[in-house]
Amino acid sequence: MPAAICESHRKELLRFLLLKTAAVRNGVKPGELLRVRHCYSARNAGGFQFCLYRKEIFDLLRLDYLELRTESDSSLVLFYHPSGLADALACPENRAVLRQCGYAENASPADRLAELKRRFSSGKLPHEVGVFIGYPAKDVAGFMADLPRTPVHRGDWQVFGDARESLRRMALYRRVERAARSLLDVCEDLPTFFDRITRLNFNFNSRSPING
Repeated sequence: MPAAICESHRKELLRFLLLKTAAVRNGVKPGELLRVRHCYSARNAGGFQFCLYRKEIFDLLRLDYLELRTESDSSLVLFYHPSGLADALACPENRAVLRQCGYAENASPADRLAELKRRFSSGKLPHEVGVFIGYPAKDVAGFMADLPRTPVHRGDWQVFGDARESLRRMALYRRVERAARSLLDVCEDLPTFFDRITRLNFNFNSRSPING
């Protein structure tokens, strides 16, 4: 890949990841599952082609991450907030979903992540990943049980049962991403952006963030 195109892809990828992981960094979302596109600058022993700067970009994000599956042109990567993810996995409703899916009842967050990665390696998408990325347990369970869906306008995931909680979460995650987009346009460096997006306080009922 020519250097100019590679550098353009690098900037595009970094901005995309900063926006899509903003809710994780802010703490309102436990994790974010993203498909990260590869460029074609290097090839590993397994035959997959990787971006030479991908590790550099992931390090710049200053977030924990786990590559759940690597494919020929992209990888599925879970970016997560350790304490936020631990809280989400400890939620009784989420624990019930994971127990139904065969996860050990008293497993640690690290063990649950390892099991999730093992399941991704089968080639199928484990639907319980929804509880790792902040979807309501009722929606994850409803999808797995193939229940009748609740129609919502421009939903970010499929909703089952009462839509109010689902819509509140969708609105919250969108507000954080909009705030991150605005901050990226005015912050001079990443440390400033990280500090400001982390200090913003969001709640379900406000239309805009409250500075903390």
